[in-house]
Amino acid sequence: MTTEGTAASLAAQPSAAVAAPLNKLERRQLSRLRRWGTVGALLLMLGSASSYGAATPIPNPVDGLRIVGLLSRIGPPALACSYAGIGLIVMCWVLIGRLAAPGRVRRLSRSQLSHTLAMWAVPLLVTPALFSRDVYSYLAIGSMMNNGFNPYEAGPYDTLGDADPFAHQVDVRWQHTASPYGPVYLLIAQAVVRVTGENLIAATLLQRLVELVGVALIVWALPRLARICGFDPVAALWLGALNPLVLFHLIGGGHNEALMLGAMLAGMVIAWERSLIAGVVVITLGVGVKATAGMALAFLVIMLALRAGGRWRDLIRCGAQVGAVAVVTFATFTALAGVGFGWVAALGAPGSVRSFLSGSTSLGVGAGQVGVLLGLGDHTQAILDVMQPVGTLIGSAIALIIMWQCWQRRINPILGLGMAMGAFVLLAPVIQPWYLLWAALPLAAATADTRYRKATIWLTVLFSVTIMPNGATIPVWVIVQAVVVAAVVVGATYLLLRRAGLLPQTQPAPDEPDVAALDRAPTDPAPIDDTATVSPATSSPAVNGPATNDTADDAGSTGSAAYPRSL
Repeated sequence: MTTEGTAASLAAQPSAAVAAPLNKLERRQLSRLRRWGTVGALLLMLGSASSYGAATPIPNPVDGLRIVGLLSRIGPPALACSYAGIGLIVMCWVLIGRLAAPGRVRRLSRSQLSHTLAMWAVPLLVTPALFSRDVYSYLAIGSMMNNGFNPYEAGPYDTLGDADPFAHQVDVRWQHTASPYGPVYLLIAQAVVRVTGENLIAATLLQRLVELVGVALIVWALPRLARICGFDPVAALWLGALNPLVLFHLIGGGHNEALMLGAMLAGMVIAWERSLIAGVVVITLGVGVKATAGMALAFLVIMLALRAGGRWRDLIRCGAQVGAVAVVTFATFTALAGVGFGWVAALGAPGSVRSFLSGSTSLGVGAGQVGVLLGLGDHTQAILDVMQPVGTLIGSAIALIIMWQCWQRRINPILGLGMAMGAFVLLAPVIQPWYLLWAALPLAAATADTRYRKATIWLTVLFSVTIMPNGATIPVWVIVQAVVVAAVVVGATYLLLRRAGLLPQTQPAPDEPDVAALDRAPTDPAPIDDTATVSPATSSPAVNGPATNDTADDAGSTGSAAYPRSL
């Protein structure tokens, strides 16, 4: 795609149009979908009382309690509750997306999306860990730090023993594995355990609240990144922040991806609009959680260099500035943690688990099984030892090619970041469902291209239902029963909404009147837009135009330096 083609496609995006607020019927549709989504979250919370419906502590704290402990003794119904809840949330998310579609004549506001996220998230804040036991690994790492052990030298079970309340809960696959997380996260985990002591429930809830800070950063950064890219902030929030994977894994699962992604996205906004140093520091904090965020620094350098003139010396100068700040920041937190650089050697630890969502792993296992069928012996592990590094190298090569395309102004760097992350994730040795968010969030803010967005939506739906709520193995027949129950519940809900005429349309008739507006007397004041704000002032009003109200801002008007215009 040429520079002219990119400019033309951006001009064709709906950012120039100002969408009207939802009318009375659409507000009713939104309200009903919100409520059904909240029902789904409550069902997920109800099912979490059982070891089939959540990664509950061992032993389960609700065992033996009256009423509350009932579901802990009947796993299959609890799993059915959880799966029905998952299905309702995913269905309502997809349908609400019709009200946030780019180019829609009437569209919901950012505050309406934020309120929806809050309604669906609150029930998940008080459950045990959902979809994996990783949160217990984080707490065990904090316990190791508090007890003077280096998490980069041994696994939690090897150092703390079975008597430790956190090490005892760690997934058996990670009990003897060194930590792959950066020094910033080690300090956070240490602080959580220091505050809560050995109280497992309090520590789990506090850990989730810490990750909620990352979710808040995502909600703050996504619409601003969308404006930088000249794209619709509301559509970005729907695909990014309201994404079921955010609800299930960043909030319910308490994964540290929330802090990594929040710092990565917020840092890019701050570096572009406010302060280079502050922005790079924030991104580097994300790198100190998980090294994956480091890719954002490379694309930030390209963004800044293109804004400075697009010459090689601009690239070198911006790279030196960003690199110096990042090195100093990372070195400072490494010194504070006092555990060295052992995380580098532990980065391959997740790859020790065979993830069949990974292309390279699936091909390797498939080739190994073909060898067994042909009587050549089981060489699966040897094949994986070749395929997995090859997949990583190919993903890295694709990322470099995308960076070059960004430098040539053929691809927006924010879009390029999402594409590079996507390639790296899909070809990595291991894929977890929440890894999709590495690519989905930048893509949500950067493009209205239906190919990218449809792929993200379908992968979100797929990844939302491919992992058990307890993050472990469950008998196949029990899963089939739960899926059937969930399908009946979701199907019946959809039919009820359709029968009541409450299914939103992606492109409604533009001349459909707002009944509420018609009912108002001419002297009545217009309803207040609950998202009205003033866009931040910039130093380039001739380029960006005057500040606008939030209706225009939601539609994609840029109150900050818009990337396509600045370059």
